[in-house]
Amino acid sequence: MVREATPHYLGHRQRLRDRLISNPRELADYELLELLLTYALPRKDTKPMAKELLARFGSLGNALLTDPSRIMDIPGLGQGAATFWRVMQECLVRKAGSPVVNKEKFSTPDQVRDMVCSRLGHLTKEEFWIILVDNQNRLILFEQIFRGTVDQTAAYPREILELTLRHHASGLILVHNHPGGDANPSLQDRKLTEAISRLATDIGLRLLDHLVVTGEHYSSFRALGLL
Repeated sequence: MVREATPHYLGHRQRLRDRLISNPRELADYELLELLLTYALPRKDTKPMAKELLARFGSLGNALLTDPSRIMDIPGLGQGAATFWRVMQECLVRKAGSPVVNKEKFSTPDQVRDMVCSRLGHLTKEEFWIILVDNQNRLILFEQIFRGTVDQTAAYPREILELTLRHHASGLILVHNHPGGDANPSLQDRKLTEAISRLATDIGLRLLDHLVVTGEHYSSFRALGLL
């Protein structure tokens, strides 16, 4: 009886796992993706797919946050891999959104960045979200309030502020995504922010920021000097 040869990638895969355990920062981005894909495709050599994902989407973050249906454009990645991607993304979203459950205090901009990029970074349609906080910057609410077309969303200042008052919040952060990949605020974004800022000031609320998210990146109105 002729014994089947052991697939060449199995030894390589084990070496990657050993390196991950000993020093995960040593692994290249494609190697992390390669290992991740082995759990969706245990019988395939996932190295070429990992490299193609990085080449197609430009970075590890973009690859992880892309719409799961898009990874099926990569040869060798099918519905099973797309389902695995969706599960992984939902875990990331819930982890990043955990302050909502625990009413944690935002103490660094990184906390806000991680939460909004995980939730909105991979979306293919434009959505408008709001973050509400109390006077100690503890999270009260993070939810979608409007959903638009691929290139625009209709956001109504009075509805946003009424929601803020209903939840007895003292501050709010506006968040929306630009699926096209450009995180720079548009003229429409600026006009909307100015209108909400004026109304918020009139009723004693703090408009803390307006974040525009694309992939793993975002721009901040406050950091840009627009608030």
